[in-house]
Amino acid sequence: MSEQELMNTFKFDEADRLANQSGHITRKQKARFIAEDHIRKKWRRIIGIILLVIAALGPLFMVYAWIKYSGAISMTIVDLSVGGIWMLVWGIIGVFVLARLSSSPEFKAGKAQGHARIIDVQPSYANNRVGVHQELQIGGKRFMASKALAGTLPENEYIVYYLDRPAKKPSGITYPCAEEDILSVELVEKVELTPEMPVVQEGEEGEAETVKAKAEE
Repeated sequence: MSEQELMNTFKFDEADRLANQSGHITRKQKARFIAEDHIRKKWRRIIGIILLVIAALGPLFMVYAWIKYSGAISMTIVDLSVGGIWMLVWGIIGVFVLARLSSSPEFKAGKAQGHARIIDVQPSYANNRVGVHQELQIGGKRFMASKALAGTLPENEYIVYYLDRPAKKPSGITYPCAEEDILSVELVEKVELTPEMPVVQEGEEGEAETVKAKAEE
């Protein structure tokens, strides 16, 4: 894949790559991520409002229970408790979702270097091929890979500049970045396979096993 093909595939130009090499993101790239952030915030706002409306049903249920079961103390206590818990749980979730609207995206370019490797990844909880997706792995960094990318990117050595988002998963579980988070790509070394050069393939159990490439007869 040539430099121009890399630019067309990942939608960047030379000015973008020069800025990314110094750890910065161009105004054009920022505009793209800001637009994506606005769309996410719009949906979070809608979801947060819906959750608060659901939480508001709790007090209505409490009033209804008070009127209907005013003579039965035990039923009134139970219904008031259910209504209060309902309001508290859904209200907290709604407020949490809306509170995240105040966060601003951080724009910083990260860097990973290594040989490109696209593999099939199957979630550990799946017992069949359903849910299998493809990932691009470069220098220990993982990116979701579309079928179009998986079929066109040779396994050469690259430098990948990507949007370095702050970690949101304190559990220690790592998740692949989105393919759209790739800012620019730089070809370092083009690898030509020879009959003696090993090719890495995925074994059935998910462990890589090395096999030798066969020369064309």
